[in-house]
Parts: sequence; C-alpha cells; structure tokens
Amino acid sequence: MGYMTNFSVIIPIGRPDEAGRSIRSVLDQKTSREFEVLLVGDVEIEVADSRVRSIVVADRNPAHRRNLAAREAVGEILAFLDDDAYARPDWLESAAAVFESRPEVLAAGGPDPAPPDSTISELFSDTLLATPVIGSSVAAHESRRGAWNVEKPHDVALVNLFVRKRDFDLAGGFDESIGYIGEDSALLRVLLGKGLVLYSEHIIVEHRRRPFPGPYLKQRFRYRRKSGRLLLQRGVGRGEPKVYALLIAGVAFPLLLLFAPSMAGIALALYFALTLKLSWRSSRRLPPPLRLLVPFAFLAHHATYFVGLALGIVEGLARRR
Repeated sequence: MGYMTNFSVIIPIGRPDEAGRSIRSVLDQKTSREFEVLLVGDVEIEVADSRVRSIVVADRNPAHRRNLAAREAVGEILAFLDDDAYARPDWLESAAAVFESRPEVLAAGGPDPAPPDSTISELFSDTLLATPVIGSSVAAHESRRGAWNVEKPHDVALVNLFVRKRDFDLAGGFDESIGYIGEDSALLRVLLGKGLVLYSEHIIVEHRRRPFPGPYLKQRFRYRRKSGRLLLQRGVGRGEPKVYALLIAGVAFPLLLLFAPSMAGIALALYFALTLKLSWRSSRRLPPPLRLLVPFAFLAHHATYFVGLALGIVEGLARRR
C-alpha cells in the first residue's frame, strides 16, 4: 500500500441541535484514509465515535475557533466544513486525489450546492448565489465544472476548504481581527501569494442556504456591510469591477427614477430581461412558474448588496477619521 493522506476535519458548532447530519456525513465517508473530526463550540458535543473530539471554547469568533482546532489537529490536511453543510460520500477521497497527485497544491476546494431536500425559499437563495455574472461570482457557489488553479481568493469557500496544515501554520491561520466574514479570503490571499490553490468539481459538499427573503437578505446585508468596511480599511475588493458597477447602478437608478422616469422604466425592463436570461439555468431546480419571479428576487438581492456596501464604506470612512 502506498502513502495515504490523513485529515483533520474541523467543524465549528453554532447549531448543536442541527449539526448531527453534518457530523454523520463525515463519519460515513467511503474512504480508507485515517481522519479525525474536531468539533469546536461553546458546549461539548458528545458523539459515540473515537474519531471525534469536542473542543469547548467560549469565544464565539469563528476565526479563533478554527485556529484553536487547527492547533489541536494531528492530520496532515485540515478540512473545514460548516455545521449546516453535508459532505458527499467521496469528499475526502476526492481531496486526497488532488493533494497526492499534485504536491505543489497548498489548498483546494470545490462546489457547495444546496442539498436535494432544500425548500423553495432555500432554492431561491441558491439561485441568487449560483447565477453567473450577476450572482455571488463565487465559483464554488456557481458549482463550476472542471479543475483549475484558483486566481481569486473568493473562488473557493470556507464551507468546503482543504489546506495543508504546514502551510496553514506558515500563513498564520485565519486573521482573528477580521473574525466572521472575510477571514477565509484573507487566508487564501496569503496562500495564493505562496503557491497554488486548486478548484475541483469533484470536491463537493451540500450547503444549506438561508431562506429567501428574510434570513437570506439579512445575511447578505451583513456580508456586504463588512465588505464595505474592509474595502476602506484593508483595500479588500479594490479593483473589482463588480463592486464599482453595483455602486454606480445603485446611485444612478434612483436619479433616473426621479429625473427621467421613462428611461428608468426602460432600464428596469432590460434588467429584468437580463436577470431572467442569466438565471434560467441556475434556477432550473425551481418549479417553472416560480422561475419567472427570480428577477424580482434579484432586485431585492442587489438593493440589499448596495445598501450594505454603501453603509460599510461610510462606516469605514468614519473610522478613518
């Protein structure tokens, strides 16, 4: 038998009552690899399996929790999973194939589609994230096909991320000063400066989406508000055309509505036609009549992005002063 990669799977626990399915998805992996599962949260999680260790920490900063678990880990590869995500049965085997065939790869990730039992509300959220160009622009959320070297830190997501432990340690782990939202991109930015990060369509987890509209829009608002602050404080996102396009559109449309209503109507009609076309493939899991409502969902999605981003930029400016 040749060399066998071993793993430490790290799952921060914020929803103890719902985490069982996530934990079981790892324990049921179809693999001969050795692995451990580290559960880190503010309460002890008891699982009747010798491969599982529970780490109790009061600090709710997710970057701190993951760093703490990484220090306790004994595996060569750290595998990060969320407690609302479920690893496909070949998850570890697919990752092992990448790291064993390409020793120069420091980190890897892949798709994180919504699970088959998602509600209609969750599928609306998944459509908004998975639509190319006007969606999240995250390759993992779009479930892009193929295997390729990552160029942008947000092409892979923390919910489905593998990192060699030695390279994680050399990179300094997750930046705890960032905390929730953005800490994964900051780590990947460091790793990309040191070597290769790979995206593979075969490394798959199923990730529950926040239901649309309320919980989803609330989450997106928090994300973009944080993005606005990071843009000013650390320059994260500077040079991204999509960020500037969103800000320009968010200012221009109300002005058109106020001073040129007819042009605003034409712009809105073009927007609806474009979103319907771009989302037609990513919305295929929705019932056909409901797919026609996706442009309205995108309007709420983009408006939330604009308000959150603008507010974050204002807060960033205030902190600078």
